[in-house]
Parts: sequence; C-alpha cells; structure tokens
Amino acid sequence: MKKISIITSLYKAEKHLKGFLENIVQQTIFDDCELFLLDGNSPENEYDIIKPFLSYDNIRYERLEEDPGIYGCWNYMIENSDSNYITNANVDDRLVDDCIERHIEILDRFSTFDVSYCLNIVSDTTLSSDNSLAFIEEVNSNPDMFDRLIKTGQQRVFPTGPFSKRSMLETNLPHNHPVWRRSIHKDCGMFDTENYISGSDYDFWLRCCIEFDKRFIFIPEVFGIYHDNPEGMSTKKENMDRNMNEFRNINDKYRSIYYEV
Repeated sequence: MKKISIITSLYKAEKHLKGFLENIVQQTIFDDCELFLLDGNSPENEYDIIKPFLSYDNIRYERLEEDPGIYGCWNYMIENSDSNYITNANVDDRLVDDCIERHIEILDRFSTFDVSYCLNIVSDTTLSSDNSLAFIEEVNSNPDMFDRLIKTGQQRVFPTGPFSKRSMLETNLPHNHPVWRRSIHKDCGMFDTENYISGSDYDFWLRCCIEFDKRFIFIPEVFGIYHDNPEGMSTKKENMDRNMNEFRNINDKYRSIYYEV
C-alpha cells in the first residue's frame, strides 16, 4: 500500500497535462505515491500524453464512458484506491518538489490533525517553468520579500491565513491540493454530487470541521502555484451565478449549524 493517493480528474486536459506529469513525478516521495488519473470521457486525447508515463508502476489511468463531473471522479478514485492519505491535484497547477512530503510529515507528526493545507501563489497563467518554482523557493526563504509582494499587490496568495471554523465559513481554505487522512471519509462521507456541481469541496470541508469537528492545520509556506483559469468550472463567466448560489446555500447551511452549537 502506498502512503498517499494523488487523485486527478481529466477533462479537456491536453494543454497542461505533460507539464503536470513532469512536475508530479519530481515529488521527493513519488515512489511512495499512487497517481490516479481518471478520464471523465474527455473529447481530447489525453491518453497519448499519459502513455509514456505509464512506465511508472505507480501511475494508474482509467477512462469512464460517461463524465460524472469532477467530484464524481474524486469519489470514484477515493473509493478505488488504497492509501493512508489523499490529495487532489489539478493538471494546470504546479507543486514544489517536496510539497507532498512536507504535508505528510506534518500529519504524521501531529496525529490529532486530519487535514493539512498551505499557501499557494495565484497566477492567471500557467507558471510551469523551473523559474516559477524557483521563485517560490526564493519567496519562502525571504519573508520580507513575501510581505512586500503581498502588501503592494504584486502577488496574490491563497488561502489568506490560518484555520478557524469562522474563517472557513468565509472562504474555502483548503481549496488547492490539501492532504487529508482517508479515514475522515468513514465519518464525514464523500463529496456531495447530488446537490452541488462546483461547490462540493467547500461543502465537504465545512461538513468535516463543523459537523464532525475534524481538525485542520495550516502550513504558512508557499508549496504551489494555483492557476486561476478563466475557463475553469468555478471561474467561467457563464457559471458565476450558479456558483454563487451554491456558495450561499452551503454557507447558510453551515452558518446556521455553527451558531447553534
């Protein structure tokens, strides 16, 4: 059994896929990872890009006949993998080489925490080059530079700070490549695909912390680059009304539970 399952859903992913795979196999503990790639019946030919990487015995590819949506894909991969930890990875994001190792070190050391998450630099372009990841290393080693970039608005980061239930009600703190214990699904269930299209992760993390009192730990370092894709499911202009309605409905549901407790 591998230490962690990296779950990645694929749909129209050709543009960023090769860079993503090259980035992931550079993870310092990749030998102890399972990378599960699930193709949700994409109209593009992702398999041709993936095929050379299948020489790694810990990379797994499956294609579904129908697209169940991103969270349906996540549920399928979680239910059909076997590891102590899980993380999701988007094909248009990039991670520093020791990102996954650092997350696991924290959760191994602090057994009372269930989910770890970190800072990410937000980019509206795909910063997949070595220079971009080197920039993260420079930022992490120079707190003054980091503060200056943020305060002057030269660089956006996400999330905005450490965990609290109240702050989770305001924003989806573990939004990008958190690492969590597989065991939390026994208590908290899976991602809700019946009621939400784009907000199921936000619903899940709020369910974990407010209904089941799962504990989240924030790592105040930049471990990755989040691509703010204008064509993404949660950012595409024609989806904004639906997404905002989902966010409000989720927020109202858990806000009422939180203030009742």
